[in-house]
Amino acid sequence: MDFALTDDQKALAELAEQILGDAATLERLKSIEASPERIDREAWAKLAAAGLVGVAIPEEHGGSGYGFVELCLLLERVGRTVSHVPVLPTLVCGAGAIAKFGSAAQKERFLPRVARGEAFLSAALAEAETTPGEPTATARASGDGFRLDGVKQAVAIAAQAEAVLVPARIESGGVAVFLIDPHSRGVTLSPQETTSWEGNYRMALEGVGVARDALLGPVERGSEILAWLVDHATVGLCAIAAGVADKALRITAGYAAERKQFDKPIAEFQAVSQRLADAYIDNEAIGLTMWQAATRLADGLPAAKDIATAKFWACEGGSRIGHAALHIHGGICIDVDYPIQRYFLWAKQIEFSLGAATPQLVELGRRIAAEPLTTSA
Repeated sequence: MDFALTDDQKALAELAEQILGDAATLERLKSIEASPERIDREAWAKLAAAGLVGVAIPEEHGGSGYGFVELCLLLERVGRTVSHVPVLPTLVCGAGAIAKFGSAAQKERFLPRVARGEAFLSAALAEAETTPGEPTATARASGDGFRLDGVKQAVAIAAQAEAVLVPARIESGGVAVFLIDPHSRGVTLSPQETTSWEGNYRMALEGVGVARDALLGPVERGSEILAWLVDHATVGLCAIAAGVADKALRITAGYAAERKQFDKPIAEFQAVSQRLADAYIDNEAIGLTMWQAATRLADGLPAAKDIATAKFWACEGGSRIGHAALHIHGGICIDVDYPIQRYFLWAKQIEFSLGAATPQLVELGRRIAAEPLTTSA
């Protein structure tokens, strides 16, 4: 599979890195992380003005009409700059799902405003003690609509979102996805501290009433819609991980080339150079498996094994690169203000979001075991 970028894709990536790189100074990052909502609205506005927020939104709704690969290019640049801009929750989980499965009214209501940078969206995929594809939150029929109950964890920017996509189990035993106003009666939002200082919330639902038009797509497609959400969110995380790992490795290699011991750069010591070489291999694996999964999703091809492989490498390889970066930096990495700390913490946050390394191996093993054996003549 050819992962070479087109000229348009290269220009998109360069523009995103320029905008986010200019905004991601140490003092600015610290200021955003200390703010109540932890969103860099100025950087978001610049991305919107440059047409990058609407890059994958259909042209008829004010976007550029590109696809998931272009979103992953943008997400990779978010990771490289550790920028607090809600590309994953708003553009992948929110606008992406509405563009594919939403009604005409839902598309008209949300997509143009998202493309202009005026609205945030999110998705509540995580719950305690269950996998993202098997929600325990419930939705029961009530009059002409539904009432939802349950608790969601780590819902990104929930307090700032105009709508949150909430998967819930319905009375028939299936799954449906609902567009919920996070400030509706019966919704309680509680801030949650995360490793990467993102603005995440615990979202408790107690008899939250919604009309039938809050359904995203028909009920009978609920499981398909949830699977789409989980798959794209997972690969989106892998794209961020690819940016985090690549920049962490570059920062570390630069430090090793300049830091001297016994009158020579530490990069010339065998133990350090071997550690960097191993990190380079991990970095290549993270990027290649991510692009494999992203391209198959964008082309509508079966991608379950590719997604599990990409998330495994984002978890395992990202963790090894993060630890190598800290170890090679030595004592200076203890300073939490030092830039490499953020990359390590972002890598660890991604590692345990939407399934860590071991569940990915279990999923891979299950799928490989289910494949029929083939014999050569």
